[in-house]
Amino acid sequence: MTKNKNKLTILGSGTSTGIPMIGCKCSVCNSPLKENHRLRSSIHLETVKGSSIIVDTTPDLRHQLLRHEINKVDLAFITHDHADHTHGIDDLRPLTFPPHGKSIPIYTYSECAAQLTKKFSYIFKAHEQLPNIGGGIPRLHLQTVEIGTKNIINGEEFEFLLLNHGHTQTLGIIHQKMAYIIDCHELTDDQINYLRDKELDLLILDCVTDRVHKTHLWQERSFEYISRISPKECGLIHMNHTLEHEQLKTDAKKAFSFPVYPTFDSQILYY
Repeated sequence: MTKNKNKLTILGSGTSTGIPMIGCKCSVCNSPLKENHRLRSSIHLETVKGSSIIVDTTPDLRHQLLRHEINKVDLAFITHDHADHTHGIDDLRPLTFPPHGKSIPIYTYSECAAQLTKKFSYIFKAHEQLPNIGGGIPRLHLQTVEIGTKNIINGEEFEFLLLNHGHTQTLGIIHQKMAYIIDCHELTDDQINYLRDKELDLLILDCVTDRVHKTHLWQERSFEYISRISPKECGLIHMNHTLEHEQLKTDAKKAFSFPVYPTFDSQILYY
């Protein structure tokens, strides 16, 4: 780790289908360029204070953890309850096995916590289920965050935004001078102004496609928000197969005087 900087690893940079998408023969899905091969979107934070944090437990989580040799997770954030962000949650299970493992806290906002309790009742309502006679149940426990105020979690300071994502909401995460803004179709003026006032070193921003989308940011709107927020640098994430890596990188270079780029799987960034 770079001294006195937090390390952010892009575990996955793709949308819900991943890239290549099953059954698709387009040029991006068939691309030999490794940056166009995208697992479902997730990041890993290694903080200066020593915290190991996962944001979202994608269906690709097992592969992501093994690829990056992540053998310890102190906590996880779940941004929202959609399948591409939650359905790998059971892959945290080995990290909770004794003798060294312990229960991992899963942080999210209250409505999402309620949905996760329903979806994964075998984990979060285990005390109400029949006694377990098979493999071990993941030792995970839900915690809710406070929106609009500073939260101290594992000795780290975080702030959170609730973002509009179609008919639901997504948790935006701010840690020091980094903001992770994913799976939303718009930001309010107040949210944009709040992020701009943070004078971010690094913004990771949703950018799913090259055309208007009802539940996600798309290239034109993402570029507009980046201009208004004006971070020192910005990585685009959650991209589908309409966005080719090199072309999007070229478009961003033409549009901005500071670093803006499509992220790619296994990319390492510092803030």
